[in-house]
Amino acid sequence: MAIETADRLTAASVRAIAYNGNIVNKLCWLLPVLTLTSCSEDDGRPPSEILISSRHHLFGLRSSADFETFPVQANDVVTSRGYLEMTNDSVYTITFAAGNSASDNYAIGNAGSLSIYNSGSGNEPTTVFSGAYSMVGNNQVDNEADYFFADRATTPGSPRVGLFFGTRALNGQVELEGDWHMMSLHIIFDQFTVSPDNLGRAAFGDLSITAGAPGEQRDITGSGFQGAVNQLTTAMTFGGTVRNLLNGQATGDGALNLTLEYTPDLQPVVDTRIIQGAAGTENVIFGLDENTGDGEAGLITMIRKFDPVTAPVDPDSVAGTFLVGGHTLLLNPNDSGSDAFVGTVTLTTQGGFRLDSVGNAAESSYVGSYTLANDGGMTIEIEGTEESWFAAIDKSYNTFAFIDYFQETRPNNVPELSFGFGVRRN
Repeated sequence: MAIETADRLTAASVRAIAYNGNIVNKLCWLLPVLTLTSCSEDDGRPPSEILISSRHHLFGLRSSADFETFPVQANDVVTSRGYLEMTNDSVYTITFAAGNSASDNYAIGNAGSLSIYNSGSGNEPTTVFSGAYSMVGNNQVDNEADYFFADRATTPGSPRVGLFFGTRALNGQVELEGDWHMMSLHIIFDQFTVSPDNLGRAAFGDLSITAGAPGEQRDITGSGFQGAVNQLTTAMTFGGTVRNLLNGQATGDGALNLTLEYTPDLQPVVDTRIIQGAAGTENVIFGLDENTGDGEAGLITMIRKFDPVTAPVDPDSVAGTFLVGGHTLLLNPNDSGSDAFVGTVTLTTQGGFRLDSVGNAAESSYVGSYTLANDGGMTIEIEGTEESWFAAIDKSYNTFAFIDYFQETRPNNVPELSFGFGVRRN
C-alpha cells in the first residue's frame, strides 16, 4: 500500500476500538419490526434528497471483527437475504427470508450516497449504515438500480461487520445466456490445517452460461484463479448450473439459484457452493453463499462481458468516480478477523487507480494503475504492496466490482482479501 492515513489494524486492535464517532450499537436493527416501532426517530437525520418507490433484492454477509480462534467458528458469521422495500416517504422495510423484518428511514443524496438508519432505543443509540444507490440516468425507468451499504460498527452486543448489496426486483426473468466475469470472497469454517487459505478464499474467473428456456436449468463452464499463500495464485476450473426462479404464471422477479463448482487444477477436488442470487438487469448477478453448515459462506458477483470484437468497452466511458463498499478478511491465523469499508474508487483515462476507504477503525488509500481488457475486465496493480487485483465494469458503465484475491506480505503479518462493489457517483 502506497498511502495509509492509518494502518490497517490487527483484529485485536479493531476489537479494542469498539466505539468512535460513528460506531454505535445496532441491536435494534436486528429485532423484529414490532420492536422497532418504539425506536426514536427524533435525532436530526436529514431528509432524503431522492425518493424511491421500489422493491429490491437484498444479500448480506457479516462476520466478527476478531475471530478469536482458529478455525473460524460458524457463529462468527451471519448471512442475510430478503427484500428491501423503499417508499417515497423516506421509509424502508427489510423483510428477511428467515421471517423477521425491520423498518426505519433511508436517505439518498443527489450524488447517490445512501444512508440506512437504525433507530436506537433506551441506551442503544442510532446507527447509520453508509452506502450508495445507482442514480446515474433515469433509474426509476431503466431498472439500473444497484445499491450497497456497509455495517462498520462493532459493539460488545453486536461484534460483526459486513456488506449488504442488491438490485431492484423485476417483473419477469432475466436472460442469463452469455459470457460473464465472476468475483467471490468466502469465509472458510472447519479446516484444522493452520493456513490463511483455511480462513478465507477469494477467486475470479471467466464463466459462460448456456442458452435455455425460461426457468430451465443452464450449465456453467469457465476458468480463472484463486489467491494462494506466499503471494501465489492457483489456477481454477469452474462449473455448475443456474436457474431463474419463476412463479406459477411463468414470470419471476430476477431471483435465481446458482451452483458453482470450484476445482483447483493441480488438486482436482471439487468444492461445490450453493448460492442464492438475483439479477436486476442482464448485466449484473448478485449472490450469497449462505452459512448453512457446508463449511463456508461468502459473497459473489457476476458482471456480463462486453463483446470484445463487435462491441468492446469504451475506455473513456470507464473513467470516473465510483462510490464503493466492501468486506475484508484478515488472514493471519493467529490474529484473524474481518472489516467492512466504504469509500471511493477513482479511475482515470490514463489508467490511474485510487481507492480511498474508511473501515471499522481505520482509513486507507490504495494507489496504482489498471489495464482494461476489451471485454470490460481490469487488472489492477497496487503500488507499495505490489498486489494484483481483478475488477470489471458493467455494460452500462455504472456498476463496478473488484476482488483483492492477492495474499500479500505485510509488515504486520496480516495478509488481507477484499470483495468490493460500487456504483458510479452521479
